[in-house]
Amino acid sequence: MGRMKEKMFYYFKVTILDSIQRKLMGTLLLVMMVPLLVFMLISTQISRGTVESSEISSNISRIELSGSYIEEQIRWYDEFLFDAIVDEQLVPSISSVDNIGTANAFNTQSYIKDKLFSLFNGRDDVAAASLISFEANQLYKVENNDFFVYPYLDLPVRQENKDAIFGVNKEIGTFSFERYIYRFEDQKAVGKIQINVNFSLMDHIAENLKSNEGEHILLLDSNGTALYNPDEIKFTESFSRKIAEQSEQITYAKEEENYYFLQTMMDGELTLLKMVPEEVMMVGAVHIGRSGIVILIISMILTVILSILVSNQVAKPIVSLTKAMERVEEMDFHVNMKVDRTDEIGTLHRKYKEMIDRIRDLIEKNYKREMETRDAQFLALQAQINPHFLYNTLQVIGGMALKNGAEEIYKMTQKLALMFRYITKKQGDLVPMREEVDHLKNYLYIQQVRFGENISVHLFVDESVNEALIPLLSLQPIIENSFKHGFETQVEKGIIKIDIQEVFDEIDITIEDNGAGMSEERLLEVRKKLAMEGFSEQRSIGVKNVDARIKLYFGRGYGIELDSTEARYTRVTIRIPSKLKDVRA
Repeated sequence: MGRMKEKMFYYFKVTILDSIQRKLMGTLLLVMMVPLLVFMLISTQISRGTVESSEISSNISRIELSGSYIEEQIRWYDEFLFDAIVDEQLVPSISSVDNIGTANAFNTQSYIKDKLFSLFNGRDDVAAASLISFEANQLYKVENNDFFVYPYLDLPVRQENKDAIFGVNKEIGTFSFERYIYRFEDQKAVGKIQINVNFSLMDHIAENLKSNEGEHILLLDSNGTALYNPDEIKFTESFSRKIAEQSEQITYAKEEENYYFLQTMMDGELTLLKMVPEEVMMVGAVHIGRSGIVILIISMILTVILSILVSNQVAKPIVSLTKAMERVEEMDFHVNMKVDRTDEIGTLHRKYKEMIDRIRDLIEKNYKREMETRDAQFLALQAQINPHFLYNTLQVIGGMALKNGAEEIYKMTQKLALMFRYITKKQGDLVPMREEVDHLKNYLYIQQVRFGENISVHLFVDESVNEALIPLLSLQPIIENSFKHGFETQVEKGIIKIDIQEVFDEIDITIEDNGAGMSEERLLEVRKKLAMEGFSEQRSIGVKNVDARIKLYFGRGYGIELDSTEARYTRVTIRIPSKLKDVRA
């Protein structure tokens, strides 16, 4: 199995991955086919849902209309029956008359026979018509186009109202309407007339209710038993019970692979049921899906042809450009590429040719320029020695010579000599932190001698930062600003706090004094200068130039932050990396 996977991967690599033309062709096929497939899947689902919703809504509407129509047709028989009993001769004909003669009896029976035959022949769906005389104890009935007379001995059932009685006979598949006949004088029930109707009246309604082949129309009684079932659909007893229980609450249901649409009639006595198989329900969605498949196949064929043409047009010039790049990689800048194309690929070839003709010269020029810039900056920094500071220092040395012996003069001169040697003889612009701190201590000694007890210096240096690199003369210019701008006009005792420690992978150098501080406008002006690119044009080693040198070596993520409040304090924070690997080349 592992060897088979290796062979398959090798074949895939050789045939696809190693060929930009085939990769481009595959990419085009994916880019074009995947959205199309996704669209087809989504549209198929949407169309299926739309078709289902539309079919459900349509069938619900149709079965509601059909149910109303069927109920109207059924109630027509009640009206038909009612018209039959509104007859002045009907009550006398079924009421008992003393001493009725043979001729009168014959006439009465003939009248009843004609009455029943008129009901029986009133519509083709009528199965039987019957009349009962309670006083004569006779049952007259017309059925199968024959007239029958039977004795009737049952007592009449008392009826609370005079409405028609609707009934269903599931054994023979008929429904019936019956009405009691009352004598006007004493409102006594003297008889009962009844009409039985076949459910064959459903035939033309069922045909109109069907939308597609495979649908079935049924008529159920209140127990869920089929009264009209021309297709002889079989139901389980549990399903019939479920239909009977839910027929008045729901309009449709889905059971297994069929949809059922329900409409109750005749006060719940009848339920019109339409059964639609799922495949019939979704026939519209199937047609849409088949059309989508045809469109998809045609699109795939066109996509393959288009991807082959496009990949050939794009891949060949790229292969040529790749070969030229391989020659440049071998330091051969004399590449000759002839391209007649005027599109973007042709422009790419021409511009690449122009680029490789100049690239080595640009690299050499930029490298030399950067080196010269750094050397020039360092030489300029070494030359920027503050004459004011040297003058004041010499004044202090002269004053000490008058007041004290040669020992103090020697010490002062020694510190100054160490400073000159650090500034002028140091090779390179990056020095260990310990050397920069030693130079700072020499400078602070001279300034403390100069200002005497008016200045207090607090210096803390974390031993872990001793070997970290920092640009030469980064700390002295900041401290010098405190003496020059902060304390010269200060009346109260000056305090300088210098804190150098490692914080995670950075070194934070905080220099704070309680000097004159800066106004808000002046602070904004200095911060704006710090945000500007490059070095200051002023001939001084100030905050701006220190910040620029730090960014030059360590990047824009490092440098100086300044905070000050007038007449309260000035705080300068210097951030540099703590590791040598963070230093820019």
